[in-house]
Amino acid sequence: MLQIKKFPLGMIAANCYVVWSDESRKGVMIDPGGYSPALEAYVRDNEIVIDKILLTHGHYDHIGGLYEAIKLTGAKVYIHKDDADCLISANANISVMFGMSASFDAADQFFKDGDEIDIADGYTLKVIHTPGHTPGGVCFYCEKARALFSGDTLFCASIGRTDFPGGDYQILMQSLKRLMLLDDDVMVYPGHNADTNIGYERTHNPFIA
Repeated sequence: MLQIKKFPLGMIAANCYVVWSDESRKGVMIDPGGYSPALEAYVRDNEIVIDKILLTHGHYDHIGGLYEAIKLTGAKVYIHKDDADCLISANANISVMFGMSASFDAADQFFKDGDEIDIADGYTLKVIHTPGHTPGGVCFYCEKARALFSGDTLFCASIGRTDFPGGDYQILMQSLKRLMLLDDDVMVYPGHNADTNIGYERTHNPFIA
């Protein structure tokens, strides 16, 4: 079975997810926005082998704990090429808006729309390029587990901001239309706040026509 554990991390509680198969104990980490002893203990206590750190986008609140995550797991870092500069530029990752000047090493690998990323034991994540919040924003969809990791594209009854550099409201609206092609029962695990599902968002999200 696929296990999904959420850790709100960092100064504005961005959701980091540890996604792993309890059969082989292999998995991935999504958006390590900060460090948490609880996150470290969870990975170690469950003996989870994480070989990929996947970034939904490059804003600082989602990448602030990258170095700690790499130290913990030894995993490679993946991001969409259109957000590649966020790892190496404090202006691009908007850490300057938090009163910091944070930069990181370049990503180990870039994914693109439609890529299939292996988790383990038949579970894969499909990359859905959903620009609008950032140019390289993506969501990750696991069809087998009926789960969507939506980053800052889609929230419960809301959407990501488009007033940061690189944001575009009309482009985000097009990205949301792609997500609404998914079935109602698909659970949505967003970059902030509570979980939801596609059916609820289709009928209750004021930004979705």
